[in-house]
Amino acid sequence: MGKAQKLKQQRKEEQEKLQREERKKAWRKVIITTACIATVAVTVGLVFLVNYMKKEEEKKEKEPKVTAEMVMETSRGEIIVGLYGEDTPMTVQHITDLVNRGFYDGLLWYRVEDFVVQTGSHYQSLLAESGEAEPDEARLQEALMMDQEVGVVVDEVGLSNLKGAVGMAKPSDPQTQLPMENSATTDFYILKQDTTQLDQYFTIFGKVTSGMDVVEALESTDVLITATIREK
Repeated sequence: MGKAQKLKQQRKEEQEKLQREERKKAWRKVIITTACIATVAVTVGLVFLVNYMKKEEEKKEKEPKVTAEMVMETSRGEIIVGLYGEDTPMTVQHITDLVNRGFYDGLLWYRVEDFVVQTGSHYQSLLAESGEAEPDEARLQEALMMDQEVGVVVDEVGLSNLKGAVGMAKPSDPQTQLPMENSATTDFYILKQDTTQLDQYFTIFGKVTSGMDVVEALESTDVLITATIREK
């Protein structure tokens, strides 16, 4: 091999070596960049996870404590309501007393709408039972008296009207059409969807912990067969 050929071969080898080095450098950059991206992604993911867990913990801490349960047997199945005895003690005691008297046994779910179901009044239940027929006047007066004999419970407004929330219904002021303060007696409702515009007016005293599917299935001909209180 002549001198010129040797030089040519040497340059070729040097170029190949240089190209190999360049490729190695490029791969190192790719690996370092990928590792950096992965590290950042993991760090961001961990930050999001920690923040999410923190929010969930805060949410749990803010959730009202369930101190007892109201178990309702209906013609559609069982509904269990967790009662907020610490946040709404007067309302829970009021409801507990009525349940223990058997006040709600046999009443119709006379109000059934897309967002809510309601029961609790003997008078309204009898009207719904009568349908278009004229109800017996004596029975109607008796039902009205049963409702009116129950005193009002002071508002304990503060918890939100979210899906599954159970609250005290109240009559509206004839002039303003707004719910009257401290006027709740026996009627209560269960929400089938969030209705937070009611928050400033109504006391939420519990939430459905089991049987929301039953709530969704209720019709105005369904009956609250019996209600009992179960201590936690």
